Amino acid sequence: MTELERVQREIATLEESVRSSLRALEDPDLSADGARRERASIELYRRHLGDLLIEHDDLQSLAEE
Repeated sequence: MTELERVQREIATLEESVRSSLRALEDPDLSADGARRERASIELYRRHLGDLLIEHDDLQSLAEE
């Protein structure tokens, strides 16, 4: 597996994690603490996703050279 493929896989995993946490927030039975944890997770996932998207673009540019 190339570095670009690894980053693409990690991006897909994080995107699914964000979707999962967003779905969890829709649960009316979710406690206030649970909701805070889900929102914190989403923030962390999105921050890491932003870093990976930059890395993805850099790797893709290198591959095109």
